[in-house]
Amino acid sequence: MIKDLILDILFPKKCAGCGKESSYVCKKCEMYMLDVPEAIGLTALWEYNGIVKQLIHRIKFNGEYDIIKELVNKKDFDVAENAIITYVPMHIKKQRKRGFNQAEIIAKEISKKLDKPVVKMLEKIKQTKDQASLNKEARLKNPKGCFSAVETRPLKKLRSLIRGRVSVLLVDDVYTSGATMQECSKVLHKAGIEKVWGFVIARTV
Repeated sequence: MIKDLILDILFPKKCAGCGKESSYVCKKCEMYMLDVPEAIGLTALWEYNGIVKQLIHRIKFNGEYDIIKELVNKKDFDVAENAIITYVPMHIKKQRKRGFNQAEIIAKEISKKLDKPVVKMLEKIKQTKDQASLNKEARLKNPKGCFSAVETRPLKKLRSLIRGRVSVLLVDDVYTSGATMQECSKVLHKAGIEKVWGFVIARTV
Protein backbone atom coordinates (compact mmCIF):
# COMPACT_ATOMS: atom_id res chain seq x y z
CA MET A 1 0.00 0.00 0.00
CA ILE A 2 1.16 3.57 -0.74
CA LYS A 3 0.54 4.61 2.87
CA ASP A 4 2.82 1.82 4.13
CA LEU A 5 5.56 2.77 1.64
CA ILE A 6 5.46 6.40 2.74
CA LEU A 7 5.63 5.42 6.41
CA ASP A 8 8.57 3.10 5.70
CA ILE A 9 10.43 5.98 4.05
CA LEU A 10 9.66 8.56 6.74
CA PHE A 11 9.89 6.20 9.70
CA PRO A 12 12.00 3.19 8.65
CA LYS A 13 11.59 0.03 10.67
CA LYS A 14 14.54 -0.70 12.93
CA CYS A 15 15.37 -3.95 14.66
CA ALA A 16 14.57 -3.79 18.39
CA GLY A 17 17.68 -5.85 19.07
CA CYS A 18 20.50 -4.26 17.04
CA GLY A 19 18.95 -1.18 15.43
CA LYS A 20 19.48 -2.37 11.86
CA GLU A 21 16.95 -0.95 9.39
CA SER A 22 14.63 -3.41 7.59
CA SER A 23 12.23 -4.88 10.13
CA TYR A 24 11.33 -4.78 13.83
CA VAL A 25 13.35 -7.97 14.37
CA CYS A 26 16.14 -8.90 11.98
CA LYS A 27 17.00 -12.51 11.18
CA LYS A 28 20.06 -12.43 13.44
CA CYS A 29 18.21 -11.09 16.49
CA GLU A 30 15.26 -13.40 15.87
CA MET A 31 17.51 -16.17 17.19
CA TYR A 32 17.17 -14.57 20.65
CA MET A 33 13.37 -14.74 20.62
CA LEU A 34 12.76 -17.79 22.76
CA ASP A 35 10.17 -20.40 21.81
CA VAL A 36 7.94 -21.70 24.57
CA PRO A 37 6.63 -25.25 25.01
CA GLU A 38 3.06 -25.67 23.81
CA ALA A 39 0.52 -25.71 26.62
CA ILE A 40 -2.75 -27.59 26.43
CA GLY A 41 -5.33 -25.32 24.86
CA LEU A 42 -2.89 -22.42 24.37
CA THR A 43 -0.71 -21.28 21.48
CA ALA A 44 2.02 -18.82 22.47
CA LEU A 45 4.54 -17.74 19.87
CA TRP A 46 7.38 -16.67 22.17
CA GLU A 47 8.57 -16.25 25.73
CA TYR A 48 7.69 -12.87 27.23
CA ASN A 49 11.26 -11.68 27.57
CA GLY A 50 13.96 -9.61 25.92
CA ILE A 51 13.15 -8.32 22.43
CA VAL A 52 9.59 -9.67 22.50
CA LYS A 53 8.81 -7.92 25.79
CA GLN A 54 10.24 -4.67 24.43
CA LEU A 55 8.15 -4.90 21.26
CA ILE A 56 4.92 -5.63 23.13
CA HIS A 57 5.52 -2.60 25.36
CA ARG A 58 6.00 -0.47 22.24
CA ILE A 59 2.70 -1.79 20.86
CA LYS A 60 0.74 -1.14 24.07
CA PHE A 61 2.23 2.13 25.22
CA ASN A 62 3.59 3.79 22.07
CA GLY A 63 0.81 2.72 19.71
CA GLU A 64 3.24 1.02 17.29
CA TYR A 65 0.71 -1.64 16.44
CA ASP A 66 2.11 -2.25 12.95
CA ILE A 67 4.65 -4.38 14.86
CA ILE A 68 1.83 -6.90 15.37
CA LYS A 69 1.70 -7.81 11.68
CA GLU A 70 5.38 -8.71 11.65
CA LEU A 71 5.17 -10.78 14.85
CA VAL A 72 2.09 -12.71 13.74
CA ASN A 73 3.66 -13.54 10.37
CA LYS A 74 7.02 -14.68 11.70
CA LYS A 75 5.66 -18.10 12.66
CA ASP A 76 3.37 -20.68 11.10
CA PHE A 77 0.42 -21.91 13.14
CA ASP A 78 -3.07 -23.17 12.48
CA VAL A 79 -6.43 -23.55 14.21
CA ALA A 80 -9.42 -25.83 13.80
CA GLU A 81 -11.00 -25.65 10.36
CA ASN A 82 -14.34 -24.44 11.69
CA ALA A 83 -12.98 -22.07 14.35
CA ILE A 84 -14.05 -18.48 14.83
CA ILE A 85 -11.71 -15.83 16.24
CA THR A 86 -12.49 -13.47 19.10
CA TYR A 87 -10.40 -11.44 21.52
CA VAL A 88 -10.09 -10.29 25.11
CA PRO A 89 -11.94 -6.96 25.28
CA MET A 90 -10.80 -3.74 26.89
CA HIS A 91 -13.09 -1.56 28.99
CA ILE A 92 -14.56 1.16 26.78
CA LYS A 93 -13.05 4.00 28.85
CA LYS A 94 -9.57 2.51 28.70
CA GLN A 95 -9.85 1.80 24.98
CA ARG A 96 -10.95 5.36 24.26
CA LYS A 97 -7.96 6.65 26.21
CA ARG A 98 -5.47 4.32 24.49
CA GLY A 99 -7.15 4.53 21.10
CA PHE A 100 -7.03 0.83 20.29
CA ASN A 101 -7.19 -2.68 21.74
CA GLN A 102 -4.03 -4.59 20.84
CA ALA A 103 -5.79 -7.95 21.31
CA GLU A 104 -8.35 -6.95 18.66
CA ILE A 105 -5.59 -5.94 16.22
CA ILE A 106 -3.78 -9.25 16.82
CA ALA A 107 -7.05 -11.10 16.16
CA LYS A 108 -7.54 -9.26 12.86
CA GLU A 109 -4.00 -10.10 11.73
CA ILE A 110 -4.60 -13.78 12.55
CA SER A 111 -7.85 -13.56 10.60
CA LYS A 112 -5.96 -12.32 7.52
CA LYS A 113 -3.28 -14.98 7.89
CA LEU A 114 -5.66 -17.92 8.38
CA ASP A 115 -8.75 -16.63 6.55
CA LYS A 116 -10.98 -17.09 9.60
CA PRO A 117 -13.72 -14.69 10.72
CA VAL A 118 -13.33 -12.35 13.70
CA VAL A 119 -16.38 -11.70 15.85
CA LYS A 120 -16.61 -9.50 18.93
CA MET A 121 -18.10 -11.93 21.43
CA LEU A 122 -17.09 -10.39 24.76
CA GLU A 123 -17.26 -7.03 26.46
CA LYS A 124 -15.58 -5.78 29.62
CA ILE A 125 -18.24 -4.46 31.94
CA LYS A 126 -16.06 -3.42 34.87
CA GLN A 127 -12.77 -1.54 35.00
CA THR A 128 -9.91 -3.31 36.71
CA LYS A 129 -6.34 -2.57 37.66
CA ASP A 130 -3.62 -3.40 35.16
CA GLN A 131 -2.63 -7.05 35.68
CA ALA A 132 1.07 -6.20 35.33
CA SER A 133 0.88 -4.00 38.43
CA LEU A 134 -0.46 -6.76 40.69
CA ASN A 135 1.07 -9.67 42.56
CA LYS A 136 0.18 -13.25 41.65
CA GLU A 137 -2.67 -13.59 44.16
CA ALA A 138 -4.27 -10.30 43.14
CA ARG A 139 -3.95 -11.18 39.43
CA LEU A 140 -6.05 -14.29 39.94
CA LYS A 141 -8.87 -12.29 41.59
CA ASN A 142 -8.71 -9.12 39.47
CA PRO A 143 -10.65 -10.27 36.34
CA LYS A 144 -13.48 -12.12 38.11
CA GLY A 145 -16.93 -10.89 37.10
CA CYS A 146 -15.48 -8.33 34.67
CA PHE A 147 -16.61 -9.84 31.37
CA SER A 148 -19.91 -10.50 29.69
CA ALA A 149 -20.94 -12.12 26.42
CA VAL A 150 -21.99 -9.62 23.75
CA GLU A 151 -25.70 -9.63 22.94
CA THR A 152 -26.61 -12.18 25.58
CA ARG A 153 -30.08 -10.68 25.72
CA PRO A 154 -31.27 -12.92 24.15
CA LEU A 155 -28.50 -15.53 23.78
CA LYS A 156 -29.91 -16.52 20.39
CA LYS A 157 -28.28 -13.45 18.82
CA LEU A 158 -24.82 -14.54 19.90
CA ARG A 159 -25.43 -18.16 18.97
CA SER A 160 -26.56 -17.14 15.48
CA LEU A 161 -23.11 -15.64 14.92
CA ILE A 162 -21.38 -18.93 15.63
CA ARG A 163 -23.83 -21.32 13.98
CA GLY A 164 -21.88 -24.24 12.54
CA ARG A 165 -18.77 -23.35 14.53
CA VAL A 166 -17.69 -25.61 17.39
CA SER A 167 -14.62 -23.79 18.67
CA VAL A 168 -13.39 -20.28 19.36
CA LEU A 169 -9.83 -18.93 19.28
CA LEU A 170 -9.54 -16.40 22.10
CA VAL A 171 -6.77 -13.89 21.42
CA ASP A 172 -4.72 -11.71 23.78
CA ASP A 173 -1.23 -10.20 23.71
CA VAL A 174 0.41 -11.78 26.79
CA TYR A 175 -0.39 -14.77 29.01
CA THR A 176 0.91 -14.53 32.59
CA SER A 177 -1.27 -16.02 35.33
CA GLY A 178 -3.97 -17.06 32.83
CA ALA A 179 -6.69 -15.51 34.99
CA THR A 180 -8.02 -13.19 32.26
CA MET A 181 -8.28 -15.93 29.66
CA GLN A 182 -9.87 -18.32 32.13
CA GLU A 183 -12.52 -15.76 33.05
CA CYS A 184 -13.26 -15.00 29.39
CA SER A 185 -13.42 -18.72 28.59
CA LYS A 186 -15.90 -19.26 31.41
CA VAL A 187 -18.19 -16.57 29.99
CA LEU A 188 -17.96 -18.04 26.49
CA HIS A 189 -18.78 -21.53 27.75
CA LYS A 190 -21.84 -20.17 29.54
CA ALA A 191 -22.88 -18.50 26.27
CA GLY A 192 -22.88 -21.87 24.54
CA ILE A 193 -19.36 -22.22 23.12
CA GLU A 194 -18.15 -25.82 23.33
CA LYS A 195 -14.39 -25.32 22.97
CA VAL A 196 -12.21 -22.31 23.63
CA TRP A 197 -8.54 -22.22 22.60
CA GLY A 198 -6.16 -19.46 23.60
CA PHE A 199 -3.66 -17.57 21.44
CA VAL A 200 -1.06 -15.03 22.59
CA ILE A 201 2.03 -13.41 21.12
CA ALA A 202 3.97 -14.29 24.27
CA ARG A 203 3.68 -15.89 27.68
CA THR A 204 5.74 -16.06 30.81
CA VAL A 205 7.38 -19.40 31.59
